[in-house]
Formats: sequence, structure tokens, C-alpha cells
Amino acid sequence: MNSLQLLQFILSFAVQATLITLATCAIERRCESARTKAQVWTCYYLCILAVFAAGLLLPKANLASPWLRLSGREILRAVTFQETAAAFLLATWFTGLFVFAVRWLIAFALVHRFLRRCPRVGESEKLRFHNAVSAKLLKLEGRDIEFRISPEVFGPFCYQFHTPVVFLPQSVVIGDPEELKQVLQHELTHLQTRHPLQLFVQRIVQTLLWFIPTVWMAGRRASLAREFVCDDAAVGRSASTVSYLKTLLRFAQGQNEYSRTILTMARSTSELKVRAQRLATRRSSNKGRRSVWAQCFVVLISLGVSQLWLPTNPLDSPKAYYSPWPTWSAAVLHTFDISARDFDKFDARLQVHDLMHETSAPEL
Repeated sequence: MNSLQLLQFILSFAVQATLITLATCAIERRCESARTKAQVWTCYYLCILAVFAAGLLLPKANLASPWLRLSGREILRAVTFQETAAAFLLATWFTGLFVFAVRWLIAFALVHRFLRRCPRVGESEKLRFHNAVSAKLLKLEGRDIEFRISPEVFGPFCYQFHTPVVFLPQSVVIGDPEELKQVLQHELTHLQTRHPLQLFVQRIVQTLLWFIPTVWMAGRRASLAREFVCDDAAVGRSASTVSYLKTLLRFAQGQNEYSRTILTMARSTSELKVRAQRLATRRSSNKGRRSVWAQCFVVLISLGVSQLWLPTNPLDSPKAYYSPWPTWSAAVLHTFDISARDFDKFDARLQVHDLMHETSAPEL
């Protein structure tokens, strides 16, 4: 991939990701079920990664050629400018990518070191947990979920790297049974619905697309949707919404540097207001077919948008509707004796060496 193709990829993918994000926001807002909202955002992040991979590995649509009217001198000038712009954008993108990746890795290391220092709960406390929630929730894929005591200021939260762990303050472990039940329902639902894995995928997308504001907006809405799912599980059909909101409010002030890496029960008072308003006005909804259709719409929109490539490359041949296969993916196909066009169709007007010779020749 040369500098002109790289510039086209960066600019086009930024537009594609923005369009997919805006469309997903519109679809998610029309969904009533919290579980459907969370599933839509999971589908969105997988689609973003798929479109990113397709842009690197598959040919690109070449539906327009706005450079045909330019003279050779103008094309060469555009090529020179784009090569400089591509170098600058690539350096900027990799700098941001490095900064965010290092930031997440440092946070992960700090969290992991901190969590190992939290003591495990005793057998008597585990017995209380078994009395509070069903035994099915206390296991994940046949493994027992581990419980540890967290500092009071951090509140309840869950974490999963290899082993699923729930961290509870001592006040919750030995406190009111109803509060313990609601907190356990909330945190165990995070683990049972694979929210830690979804958060990990979300972080990958945010790191790759750190320069797109709508991706960060999508992250906030996705996180809120996951909390909605756990709120519904914690409250259930009982009339315990008020006591549950009091529990959330008690821990809402405990936002800290670890909250971006772990799934805390209450991250901020602003988020708490949204969740409280929803719990006060929520009504049951059937997610069945709507969930499937919502995810299908996200996939279809992503497929359509993936074919929208900005015609920024002046050297794209107008003789083909698709660009050549990238070198790395074409080499794999050739290994299996699969024919793939990895060269651009010849167009004498777009040969750089000829353009340079033409522009350097003295005018008569």
C-alpha cells in the first residue's frame, strides 16, 4: 500500500466509521429493550472492525474519477501534495494510536496489580451469596466466579481477564440482604452477558479510531446500554427501584482512574440521572425479532457504507470499477492458485514517470 492508497484508506475509513456510528445511534434509539440496545452496540463494534479489515485486505470500489479533467502537471502536483499529507496523517495517527495503547496497557497493569491485593471473601460470606441469588448465576462456563473485598470508595465492580471476579465492599457483603441481592444481580449479569469482552472490543475500536468524536460518543451510549441491562436484572419485576437507586447513589461518587478499565456499578452522577429516569419510566418490551432486525440493519448499513470510498487517489485507473487487490491478500490467494488482479490496469496518462518527464520538459 503506497502513500496515496494509505491516505485514501484513512480518509475513507473515517467517513465510513462516522456514517456507521450515526446510523447505529439512530437504530439504537428506536429500540426499547435494554438487551437489544446492548446487542446492537456489540454488532456495531464487530462491524467497524470488519470494515477496517476489509479496507486493508480487499479491493476498493472505484465509482468516480474526478481527476480525468486535470492536466499532467496538475496531477503531478496533486500527487506530491497527497504524499506529504499522507506522511503527516500517518505519523499523527500512529502517535495517537501509540499514546492510547500505552494508556490502556498502563491502566490494565495498575488495575491487575491492585486487584490482586484485594482479599477473597470467606466461606460464610459465600453462603450469603448462595442464599441471595441463584446458583446458576454464580458460575460462568462451568467455573465458579471468584469474589473479593474491594475498598469502600470504589464500590462494587466486576472484572475478567482469565478468571471472572466480582469485587464487593465490606458494607455490601455484611449489610442489608436486599442490597446484597441487587448488587450481586447487577455484577453477575455483567459477567453472564459477556460485558467485559464487549468492553475490550470497544477499547480496541476507540484506540484505532481515537480521532473520530462520534466513536467516543458511541462508547458512552454502549456503556450506558450495558448498565441498562444490569439495572433491569437487579430490579427485576419487584418494587425495589427506590432502594436500588439509593445503592447506586451511595457509590456514584467513587469514580476513579480504574473506572475506564473495569465495569463499575455507578460511574458518575450524570449517568445515574439517566439510569434513574429510565428505571422510573421503564416498561416491559419484547426484544425477540426486533433485536434480530436491528442487528441486521447495522450489518446491511455497514456493508453498503464499506463500498463508499473517497476518490482521492489521482492515479486510480478509470478503466476498472475496483482497485487491485492489496499485495498481502493477493499473495495469499495466489498461494492457493486463486486468480486475483493485484495490478492496476494500464493507463498511459497516469504513469508517474511520464508525467514527471512531461512536466520537466521545456515549453516551446
